[in-house]
Amino acid sequence: MFSFKKKSHGERLSSLSVTTEGSATATIARNKSGKPVLEHCDFYPLAPGQDIQTNIKNLVQDRGLDKTACATLLDIGSYQLLMVEAPEVPQTELKAAIRWRIRDLIDFHIDDAVLDVFDTPPSGARAVQEHLYVVVSRSAIIKERIEALHSAGAALEVIDIPELALRNIAAQLDQEANGQAMLFFGADQGLITLTRDATLYLARSMGVGYQQLLATPDLVDRLVLELQRSMDYYDRHFQQAPITAITLCPLPEALPQLAEQLEQQTGIPVQEVKLEDIVEVHETIDAERFAKCVLAIGAALRTEPAQL
Repeated sequence: MFSFKKKSHGERLSSLSVTTEGSATATIARNKSGKPVLEHCDFYPLAPGQDIQTNIKNLVQDRGLDKTACATLLDIGSYQLLMVEAPEVPQTELKAAIRWRIRDLIDFHIDDAVLDVFDTPPSGARAVQEHLYVVVSRSAIIKERIEALHSAGAALEVIDIPELALRNIAAQLDQEANGQAMLFFGADQGLITLTRDATLYLARSMGVGYQQLLATPDLVDRLVLELQRSMDYYDRHFQQAPITAITLCPLPEALPQLAEQLEQQTGIPVQEVKLEDIVEVHETIDAERFAKCVLAIGAALRTEPAQL
C-alpha cells in the first residue's frame, strides 16, 4: 500500500503492529521452495506508565528492526477502504482521478487525504474489471505513524492495512482455492474478509471485538447477519461459487462456543487458523502469542514489491 521504496524488500520482511495494549512484531523469511519461515514473533505489552513510543523503540532495538525492511499496519478505523468505479484515464492520471471521485465519500477535506489503490477482482457475468479498491486516510495519521517508527529507528518501507494482512494469511491455507470468509477480532474492532485464490474480494469492518463477544454472547447473531450479507454480495456481484469455509483468526481470550455457533447458524464449516498451516516454525508459540501477533504475521507475509 503506502510504500516508500522503489524496490522489493527481498527474501525477508519484518512487521510491526501497534495496539492500545502494546506492539507486536514478526519476521518472515522466504526461500524458493516450501512454506514461508516465521523467524520470530513477539508481543511487547505496555508496561505501567510506559508510553507507546517507548514501547515501539524497545521493540525495534530488541528485534533489530533498524536493520531489516519493515512494514507496519494502520489501525482499524483510522482509514477507509472504498470500492469505486475505475476511471477511464491513463495510469499516470489514475490517482488524481480517484481523488476527484472520492471527495464526497470521506468525512474530511480531500486535500488532507493520502490514498492508494489496488484492483478488485473482475465482476459480473462478463468478468470485467469495473472497480478499484481505494485506501484513504488522513495525512496526519500517516505522518504520525511514519514519524513514530522513524524516531524509533525502524527501517520502514511500507504501511499496509489489516485487510491485506488477512488476505496474506488466507492465501497460505488449503481452502483458499474454493473461497473462504476470514474473521478477525481485536479488542474492540473486528474484520470480515472474503478471499479466493490469494485475492481480496470483499472486506467489512465491525464495531465488535472479542471483549464485546465475551461480555455479550448474543452479538454472534449480529456477526452471522454481517457474514451472510457479505457472502450474498460476493455471490451476486462477483458471480462466484458460494463460500465453502469460514476461518477464525485466533483470539487472545477463548470463546469456545463461537465456532460451533457460527457453523450451526451458517451451515458452513468453521475452523481456526493454526500457525503451522501458514508458516514453517522452529519454536513453540502458544495460542495467546499467536493471537496477539496474527496481524503482524500477515503483514510480514506480504509479497508485493513497493511501487510508489
